[in-house]
Amino acid sequence: MSKSPKKQTDRPAKRKLRRVIEVSGADVLTDVLNGLGLQSRLFCRSQLHAPWGLSFEQSDLAHFHWIDQGTCWLHCRGHLRKPRMLHSGDLIVLPHGDAYYLCDQPGGEAEPVLDWVGGGGSGRCRLLTQGGSGPLTSMMCGSFSFVREGAPLLSLLPAVLHLQGGRAETRAHLEPLMRALVLESEDTLPGWETVLTRLMDILFVRVIRTWLSDQPADSHWLAALNDPQIHTALSLMHENPQHPWTLQSLSRKVGLSRSPFAARFTQFVGEPPLTYLTRLRMQRAARALRERRVPLAEAAQLAGYKSEISFGKAFRRIIGVSPGAYRRNAPDAQADLPRSAVR
Repeated sequence: MSKSPKKQTDRPAKRKLRRVIEVSGADVLTDVLNGLGLQSRLFCRSQLHAPWGLSFEQSDLAHFHWIDQGTCWLHCRGHLRKPRMLHSGDLIVLPHGDAYYLCDQPGGEAEPVLDWVGGGGSGRCRLLTQGGSGPLTSMMCGSFSFVREGAPLLSLLPAVLHLQGGRAETRAHLEPLMRALVLESEDTLPGWETVLTRLMDILFVRVIRTWLSDQPADSHWLAALNDPQIHTALSLMHENPQHPWTLQSLSRKVGLSRSPFAARFTQFVGEPPLTYLTRLRMQRAARALRERRVPLAEAAQLAGYKSEISFGKAFRRIIGVSPGAYRRNAPDAQADLPRSAVR
């Protein structure tokens, strides 16, 4: 007779191993984008039958166009030597507010878009139709504005960002957003405007990320984010700028000795690590003074200074005015990012 198996109830239950992995460092690109004071708005959906043409005058807005169906030609004098053909799936962004026009054929005539949508109000319309009885071009058009003028990130961008629809990155990261914008703009469900605004904010970030991934590592300071070790150093500084960072502590965090780290950082970013850190601290303090009207003592603490006098001297050296004067003139103040950001 076989023995019955012993009950296992007296054995301790095995514990499941759980780990929480925290990503160290701040999102540097998000921090830089926050300095733009990005605002977005829907312009319109356009259904255009050839022959057609729309011109956009110079403005303070950054425009984008996504070709949903058909083709068109982009003309941007002074920046494009010849008209550029756009195909279905292509996305273009003109970040500097330059004048340009779109039409169904190269060299075609174009009517000012303001004649169609008007120059007042929000500049928003739901659907724009134009043209004759020829082939259809359907596109989504939108614009971005920025609260603070002279945003340094914008100075890095080319006059025309052309993200081709055939690229894997465009299909994976941008086309789904554009499809969502089209669907949302066709509905009249409550909250549609809020959804569109959020989608356009995401679109702008993804456009910048896609463009950034194509930049050589030494092209400008923001491209340093493509270098893992320099990216880590920037993340640490942006996450906690008031920390008493030293060249040695930063180099240790990224796994380099001091001299190679300092040389590499300066090569990519355009200035030494501690110089960048000082400018970042002053930028944070300036933002707090401008947006929250914090006391000078609190601004000094945010910048990592125990002495208001030392903070005031550093602030004046970097920003150009005293902290008190900056706070008083805050409505007219501009964002001040590190000098290397405007190269």
